[in-house]
This record gives sequence, structure tokens and C-alpha cells, in this order.
Amino acid sequence: MNFKIDMPNEVKKALNILCDNGFEAYIAGGCVRDSIIGTVPSDWDITTSALPEEIKSSFKGFRIIETGLKHGTVTVIINNMQLEITTYRIDGEYRDNRRPESVLFTDKISLDLERRDFTINAMAYNGNGLIDLNDGIKDINLKQIKCVGLPDKRFNEDGLRILRAMRFASTLNFMIEENTSKSIHKNKNLLRNISVERIVIEFNKLLTGENFTSVMIEYKDVISVFIPEINEIDIKTWQYTLKLMTNVSNDLVLRLTMLFIQIEKLNTSVPYILKRLKYDKSTIKTVEILMTNYNKNIHPTYVNVKRWLNKLGKENLIYLLKIKIGAMKSLNIDDEAELNKIYETENIMVDIIEQNQCYSLNNMNITGKDLIEIGVREGKEIGLILNVLLNKVIDEEIENNKKILIEYAKDIINNLKVSIDK
Repeated sequence: MNFKIDMPNEVKKALNILCDNGFEAYIAGGCVRDSIIGTVPSDWDITTSALPEEIKSSFKGFRIIETGLKHGTVTVIINNMQLEITTYRIDGEYRDNRRPESVLFTDKISLDLERRDFTINAMAYNGNGLIDLNDGIKDINLKQIKCVGLPDKRFNEDGLRILRAMRFASTLNFMIEENTSKSIHKNKNLLRNISVERIVIEFNKLLTGENFTSVMIEYKDVISVFIPEINEIDIKTWQYTLKLMTNVSNDLVLRLTMLFIQIEKLNTSVPYILKRLKYDKSTIKTVEILMTNYNKNIHPTYVNVKRWLNKLGKENLIYLLKIKIGAMKSLNIDDEAELNKIYETENIMVDIIEQNQCYSLNNMNITGKDLIEIGVREGKEIGLILNVLLNKVIDEEIENNKKILIEYAKDIINNLKVSIDK
């Protein structure tokens, strides 16, 4: 295959430095795959015949990070770009279904490529051309994910490769080759040996991929290894769940919400599951908020939308409206009036935000400091008065004007004093 990969100048410089010092050097793995497919690589990994100490010696004068030295990786920084440079290697025995106990360095790139996970990730390239010993180009053209060598061996070496295969099938919109697919089902329980943090990283990428629906239908049994609750969902409901997820765009939070709305119907604690999967607190909180409010009515009036903005915040209200639209699409509800209500709500929300209309304490033109200056001392009273004022502003009973708000606050204070005196 005669083609040229356009590499960043920093990558070219690193390859040239290694070659000038008498070593072979190639870009390898995902950056080669992505370049061939036509997407911009997120990082550029380099593989070389140079031993770790020889890599360090070749890049004297450059900042070097030795974090992966044990496995032959040296990170070199060129013009603020971090490049991982790894010696050709043969992996030793895998005892934990995740990482080799040891690595053996070699001067043969063919042996290095043989140890990699999938054919599309087992290619190398430099200015002299492409090395493709495992038919990676063929599998890219076939749009398939296929293990290098025997699938059972690859997955038993590293159980996370099971989810990586599914993730690549989702994000690249590829299918999984038959023998590789059979091995995934057969070896799915290897995922029990993998840290939940690593599983969730791959799962999140899978969820936001273009082809996630077909992957999650085919490999529901695999996903149930780390989310066993979905075993209770029948195939028809599962297909509907995936339809819901498709119709809310590829945003991770939205897809998680639609997935767990169905799981919650099984009387299962969704926060517990999300915590078990070690999602961050912000994601858990957002999903909980959306699940609590997804089936509540939002009337398209300025006062009502301001109240929802105050309750949920801008980002969460945007999420909620997307969920409502996605749910209607999934149910094939052709209710133009109902859809128009949602779109009208969206327009009102945009107008409120663009005009900086007041819907929270943050954009009210009076603060606790102002109340202290007119004689309020108790923190509890400050909070009470501010919230009374905010509700009056939201209900459009008074203007969000500092002078007016202070006068109204004085009336509240006087009423409080009268009440106390009585």
C-alpha cells in the first residue's frame, strides 16, 4: 500500500534522532490505525530497536520521564509534546489477566507487533513505508475487529481486551470478527479480574460510539458481568432502552441516564450501582437529578422555566429537555403540540439566559453583605430574606433592582420584628 502518513514535526524529529543514532524507529498502534482510517490521532506512540538506556542517551538535552522504564517506555518531551517511545518487546507470562510479569526486549519489530491485541493496532510506519504483518489494512477495509493470533490467548493475557474490542467496534463502527466474537462470549468472566476503573473507562467510550447499539445487543451477556442488574431486562426492553439512548445524542451523561432509568424500574438502587462502578460524584449527582425529574411536566412560561433553572441549573435543564425529546422519539409519539411545548420551553430558557434574567441567588442584584449593611445579623435570617426576595423576582412581583430589593428587604425585616414582638 503506497501512502504517506502526515506526522507532526515533533514525531518526525524523534524518529530522525533515533535513526541518526543507528536505531530503527516507527510510529505504531492507534496512531497508524487512525491515520489510515482518516481520523486525527489523539497521541503518537513510537516503537524502536533502541534499548531504554539507548533511548535516553539519544535524547540528551531533552526532558525525559522514566515512568515506564520497567516495560521499556521512555517519555520524551519535544516542544511541549509528550512522546512515549518504547523498545520492541516480547511479553512474558500473564498471571493476572492484565499485565505481563516481565518483558523481554528484542531488536525485531515483527516480534513486537505479534504481541499486540488486534490486527488494526498491530501496524508500524515510518518514512520508508508501512509494516503490516497481520493484515491490519485488510481488516480496516473489512471494517472488522480481529485478534492478532489466537483470540483465547489474547484475551487470557489481558481480559480488558474484551471490552477494548467492543469499544473499537462501537467507536469505529466496525463488526467483531466471528472467532474473536466467540472468544469474547466464552471468556467474558475474565473481566472479573479487571479493576472497575479500567472497565468503566472502556465502557464509557463504548457508550458514546456510533455503533454502540449493535454492540450492546450482541454483548449484553458481557456487560452483565459488571452490571449484573441488566440480566433482569428482557431483550425487547433492552432494545427499547438502547433506542432511548440513541435518541438523546452521544452525550455520556444522557446515555447513562437513559440506561439507568430502565434499570431503576427493577427496584434497583441506581446510585448504589454508579458508586459500585466508581463513577465520580458529579456524574452520579447529575444522573440522579435527571432520573428524578425526567417525567415531570415543564410548562413553557417564563416564571415556570425560571423555577426549573433555579432548581436544576442551566446544564441539567438542557439535559432534561433533550431527554424528553428523545423519549418522545423513542415512543414514536407524533404529538406536535407536546413537542412544540418542549421547543418553546427551550426558547424561553435561552431568552432568560441571554437577557441575564434573574432565576437564582447568583444573579440577583442584592447580596448577604447588603442585608448586613441594613442591620441583618443572623445568617439564618439573611438566607430567609434572600430567598423571599428571589421568589418575588422570579414571580415577577418585584424588579431585580438593587434599590427596590433593599426597600423590600427592609419591609421584611420590619415584619419579622413585629412578629417577634408579638
